[in-house]
Amino acid sequence: MYKLLIATLVAIASSFACFFSSLPQKSIYHSLYISSSFSDNASISQHLYSLTRRPHVAGTEANAEVARYVLSTLSSYNIRSHIKSYGVSLTYPVSRSLILTHPPSDTTYTFDLRQETYEGDPYIDMADEVLPTFYAYAKSGNVVGPVLYANYGRLEDFMSLKTRGVNVSGAVGAVLYTDRKDYGGGGDAKGFPNDKWMPPSGVQVGTLYKGCGDPTTPGWASTEECERISNEEVDKRGEIPLIPSLPVSAADGEAIIKSIGGEVADGVWQGCEDGPVYRIGPGPGILNLSYTGKQVINTIENVIGIIEGEEEPDRFVVLGNHRDAWTFGAVDPNSGTAALLEVAGRLRKLQKKGWKPRRTIIFCNWDAEEYGLTGSTEWVEENREMLASRVVAYLNVDIAVGGAGFYAASTPQLDQLLMQATQQVEDPDNSSQSIFDSWIGTSVDLKIGRLGGAGSDYAAFLQHVGIPAADMSFGKGYPVYHSMYDDFIWMRDFGDPMFRRHVAVASIWGLVALALADEEFLPFNYLSYAIELQKKADDIISEVLEKDINFTPLFKSIEDLKIAATKINSERKEIQGSKGWASMWKSKPWQVRQLNDRLMMAERAFIDRDGLLKRQWYKHLIYAPSEHNAYGSVSFPGISDAIERAKQVNTEESWSSVQHEVWRVSRAIIHVSLVLNGVLT
Repeated sequence: MYKLLIATLVAIASSFACFFSSLPQKSIYHSLYISSSFSDNASISQHLYSLTRRPHVAGTEANAEVARYVLSTLSSYNIRSHIKSYGVSLTYPVSRSLILTHPPSDTTYTFDLRQETYEGDPYIDMADEVLPTFYAYAKSGNVVGPVLYANYGRLEDFMSLKTRGVNVSGAVGAVLYTDRKDYGGGGDAKGFPNDKWMPPSGVQVGTLYKGCGDPTTPGWASTEECERISNEEVDKRGEIPLIPSLPVSAADGEAIIKSIGGEVADGVWQGCEDGPVYRIGPGPGILNLSYTGKQVINTIENVIGIIEGEEEPDRFVVLGNHRDAWTFGAVDPNSGTAALLEVAGRLRKLQKKGWKPRRTIIFCNWDAEEYGLTGSTEWVEENREMLASRVVAYLNVDIAVGGAGFYAASTPQLDQLLMQATQQVEDPDNSSQSIFDSWIGTSVDLKIGRLGGAGSDYAAFLQHVGIPAADMSFGKGYPVYHSMYDDFIWMRDFGDPMFRRHVAVASIWGLVALALADEEFLPFNYLSYAIELQKKADDIISEVLEKDINFTPLFKSIEDLKIAATKINSERKEIQGSKGWASMWKSKPWQVRQLNDRLMMAERAFIDRDGLLKRQWYKHLIYAPSEHNAYGSVSFPGISDAIERAKQVNTEESWSSVQHEVWRVSRAIIHVSLVLNGVLT
C-alpha cells in the first residue's frame, strides 16, 4: 500500500510536470525569433534583388511576375497562400511634351523629359521598361500660359500669393519639379550613382488621386461584377484635379524658374544657394504643356498568406506591405516586401521548433498602392464586416529602409508595445545599444507619430474601419523617392549596405506581431490614448480661444475615457493575479475573451458612419488626413476642417459647425469608454 501510494504520487507529479512543460512557452519562442541564428540579411538581400529586377507598375505583367514570386516564397514556408484579384481603373501615359518660350525673342526650348542612365548602370537594358514620367489620373489636355511660381503648392502658399495680389484660381496646368534644395543635397553634393542624392535628371512621379481605392467604385470593392460610376461622376467628386499636369526634374525645373520674372520670392521660397533667383511671375516665360493618358480597367493582385491560430483562429493579426512600384522600387516598397518575407521565414522556423500562434496571423502583400492605396482598400471594402469583427491590429511596413534612424507611428494604445519591442532589438548602426535607446532613449517627448495621414495601406484599416494600427521604417524620406534611381544598387550602396536595418525592421515587426498573436491578454493600453487626446484637445483650443466654442463635452468625455481605461487595466491585473494553483482547475477563458473583445472593439467606436464632411470614406473622428494634405496627420480632423472653413468665411453658421464637430468627437469618445466598460447603460 505504501509503495503503491508513492508510485501514485510520482505519477501525479510527473503528469503535472508534463502538463506545465506542454504549455506554450511563448516568451522562449519570441526570444528565439530575434536570435542571430534566425535572422538572415543575406536572404533579405536576395529577396530584394529578385523583387526589383524590373520596373513593376501596378497592372503590368512585370508586377504579376513579382506577385508570383511572393506567393511561391510564402508557399515554400508552408504558409497557406492565395492571390485575390480585382479589376480597377488605372491610368498610363501615352504622350507628353513640354515647351518653354522666352519672350521677347520667342526662342523655344523643348524638354526631353527623360531620366538619364549612367555609365555602368546594370539596369540600362531595363530603362525602356520604366514608364515615361507622369502623374496617375492626370487629365489629358494641351494648355499654354505664362509661368507662375507657387512654392510647394500648399494652401498656405496660395494664400501667400493672394496677399501679393496673385490669384491662381484660373490656372490651366501644373508642373511640379524635384528641387535640388530638397532632394539634391545642395552645394557640391553629387547625385546617384556617386552619392545618395537625386541626380539632375531625376523625376519624382506619383498619383494625383486624393481618395482611397478605385475611383470608379467609391466605398465598395471592384469585384468581377460590380457597380461603377462614370468618369464624369468621378470628376464631380473633386478627388482628381481637372487640369493637365506633369512632373519634371531639378534641371528642367531650374530652367523654367529662370524664365520667370517679377517680384523676388521670399527667402523660404528660394532654392539652393548656388541656384537661380526664384521669382513669382507670372511670366514672361510661357509653357506649352501637352499630356495624353489612357484609362483602363486592369487586374491587380493582392497576395494573402495565413498562419492559423490554435486557440483563437477567429482573431486576426494582419501584417501588410505593398508590392507595386513606380519603377524598380528597392526602397519603396520592396524593402518592406523583403522584410515581410523575412518575417514569414522566421515564423516558419519557429513552427518547426513547435510554436503555434494563439491567434491567426495574416500576411498581405498589396497591389496598386501607388495609385491610391487601391489593393488594400478594395480588400478591406470587400471584407469590411469580417475584418471589423475579428482583426486585433494591422501592422504596416511600406518603406522598411530608406536610411538611418528608426521611425514609428501608431494608434496610442500600441505605444507601449512598440517601445517594448524596440528595447529587445539591437540598433543596426550601433551594436552597443538597443533601437529604443537610439530612438527614444532619455527623450522627454514621445517620438511615436500618429497615423492621421493617408500615406500608406493602414488607411483603410484604421480610418475606414477603426482597427488599431502601426507603421514603422528606418529613415524618413529618401532622396531618390519615386524615381528611376530607386533600385537595388542605391540600396546596396547607400540605403543599407549590410542589410542590417532590414533585419532590424523584420525583428521589430515580428516581435509586435508575436505579442499580439500570442499574449493571452491583448497588450493594449487605452490610458495612453486618453493622455494623447488630452494633449491634442489642449492644442486645438489654442486655435479658437477668441471664439465662443464650448469644449467642456470633449474634456468630460476624455476624463471618462481615462477612468474606463484605468478600470479595464485593473480588471486585467485582477484576472491575471487570480491564476495559479488554486484556480488551475477553475479557469474561465470566457473572462479573458470578453476582456480582449472590449480592448479590440474600442477603436471601432471612434468610427462615425456618416464620415467626415465632404469626405465620407474617412470615418475615424480622431485620425484622418488633412483636407489639403493627404500625407499630413491631423488629430480631430472634423474639428480641424471645420475651424479652417470657419476662419475663411467667419460666419455664425460656420462657427456653429465647429461646435457640432466638437459634440461628434465627444460622443465617439463616450462610446469608446462604454465599450471598454463592457456594461450596458
